[in-house]
Amino acid sequence: MSPPDAAAGRYRSLRACRAVAAILLVCFHLSDNLAKDKFFGHDADVLVRIFALGGQARVAFFFVLSGFIITLIHRQDFGVPGRLLPYLCRRATRIYPTYVLVFACVYLGSLAVPSLREGLPTGLGVLVKSLFLLPQDPAVVGGTGAPVIYVAWSLQYEMVFYGVVGLGILHRRLFVGAVAMYMANLAWQLHGGSESFPGSFFANDLLLLFGIGAATAWVVAQDWRMPRPVPVAIVAGVLFFGFGAVAEALDGGLPLPLVHLGYGLFAAMLIVALVQAEQREPGRFGNRFAAVVGDASYALFLIHFPLLALLSKAAVAAGLHGVGGMLVSFVLILASCIAASVAFHQWIERPLLKGLAPRAPSKPKAPDMVSVLATPRPHEAAGAARR
Repeated sequence: MSPPDAAAGRYRSLRACRAVAAILLVCFHLSDNLAKDKFFGHDADVLVRIFALGGQARVAFFFVLSGFIITLIHRQDFGVPGRLLPYLCRRATRIYPTYVLVFACVYLGSLAVPSLREGLPTGLGVLVKSLFLLPQDPAVVGGTGAPVIYVAWSLQYEMVFYGVVGLGILHRRLFVGAVAMYMANLAWQLHGGSESFPGSFFANDLLLLFGIGAATAWVVAQDWRMPRPVPVAIVAGVLFFGFGAVAEALDGGLPLPLVHLGYGLFAAMLIVALVQAEQREPGRFGNRFAAVVGDASYALFLIHFPLLALLSKAAVAAGLHGVGGMLVSFVLILASCIAASVAFHQWIERPLLKGLAPRAPSKPKAPDMVSVLATPRPHEAAGAARR
């Protein structure tokens, strides 16, 4: 999950999508956590089945959305080396401060608990790579390949995409070369190549979702207008979740690359339709709750996993048990995670980023995304968006 970019905060429909996707992710991890034997066991199995598609669907949507927004913002920067440093500063400012703060809190908190201390990385190299979100071999560091903040594995792929875009800004041929190398490595892996790290990491088909998002940005930037975007958005949303339900029901019957591709195409369809709908009626998507949670989605992504562990233990210690206790725990823990992320965003993350923003070089202030997309000639639009 990538953090929202402040300039796109006015784009309400995508903020709502971020909120829904982030909440689904929490529900997915929460149901899985409650189903552990030390908590509610089989009493939570029904929730596991309900939210089983939350993980892959969320990842696919956010990767497509990230590719879309980064490309829309920086498409005019490609081939302009002088814009590389502002781009890198902006991306680093959006990703690292919040991540490093949460990483430090979780790491130091785990040191104080003997049972958690054993699972922490001890090597300096592993810690440095974890802080900088560099790819690591899961077979060596364990888990997802992202120690301490286990969900940060997706941020490692985010950083790869940022790097590829940076190459495109430095020179277009470097971008084409990086994409060609990725496609060659992916083809080799799919046809029996070595599954060892790092080749397997850079051949992950999830990276194709960034490309789908980039192509979506190109479509949106054209003069073409969808005749009835709202019905299309509804259909796209139904297809997105319907496809997930079918893929889950088949229980591995569909190849994972095909599952990711399906999610990616329906997510792209949804984003285009929402963009076109809000372009025509900017005031249509004004839900306050969705806007607040969408803004706090990066914080929710980073802090929810350790919160789930603490709050699940608290629920059992409070005497909650059985199906009824499990449902009460689910609602209370979910609400607590959302409230904590909103508070963290409002009181810590936003002031932190606001204080850092003047120190990072940036482009002149641009109009909001709706104004950009409404510009008749795409090459005259100054991209401004939020992730």
